[in-house]
Amino acid sequence: MVPQTFILKSLVIQNGIMLFALGVVLVFLIWSLVTKRRKHLVAALVWVGMVLWFFNSEFFGFSAVTVDAEGIGLNYGVLSFRNTRLSIDAPWRIKTGFSDIRKLKRVYSLSIAGRESMKVRGEEGEALLASIGKAIDRARERGR
Repeated sequence: MVPQTFILKSLVIQNGIMLFALGVVLVFLIWSLVTKRRKHLVAALVWVGMVLWFFNSEFFGFSAVTVDAEGIGLNYGVLSFRNTRLSIDAPWRIKTGFSDIRKLKRVYSLSIAGRESMKVRGEEGEALLASIGKAIDRARERGR
């Protein structure tokens, strides 16, 4: 089976945001090393930890899925330690929720073996999630 890659949110933009955030903190870290200010160095190290924690936390879902005969690849972004490959038999389902403070907009996310995707809006987003699920089911059937 030829691998199929589905992009939920722009991975280039997501990686750009990740690298920009890390770059800003690293500039502050280097500046604190050059000026030899220990308090700033400690603060910069704390901020590096916070940036890495945020992009590896549950607040940040996967934004790209690759489906092939070997399994399901989940890509969270360049700074994530959670990029993984799951078994093709992993269960999946589409979850529906609401966004905004007033809860007026309907959003959808894909849950694969307990891992959540980035949220998408609209019929096109829901259709994309359904096509990912169908691709997983087709790969599962071919594997048997």
